[in-house]
Amino acid sequence: MRKSLQNKRHYLDRENIASIPDESGVYFRYQTGNVLVYIGKANAIRRRVLTHDKEKAFCRISYELTHFSRARTLEKRLIDIYVKEHGQFPYYNRRH
Repeated sequence: MRKSLQNKRHYLDRENIASIPDESGVYFRYQTGNVLVYIGKANAIRRRVLTHDKEKAFCRISYELTHFSRARTLEKRLIDIYVKEHGQFPYYNRRH
């Protein structure tokens, strides 16, 4: 199951985020050292990623395209997998 998810995931360096398609799906933000810090969903991934707080440094983005009706379910499932593996939420998915 996990392998098939990874096959659909696309990775881009910060410099190339403008090439993200403006389609619905789930996206992932990584900070320096390739540490996953956020899992999110969006109706239009490119617009959403470009509106993120510029002060929160990140070095890489990855994304999976899916119909927006599936994005919420996929986001929740991926966060649950992360929590199971790491014992905590990604940093920016936590309630501060």
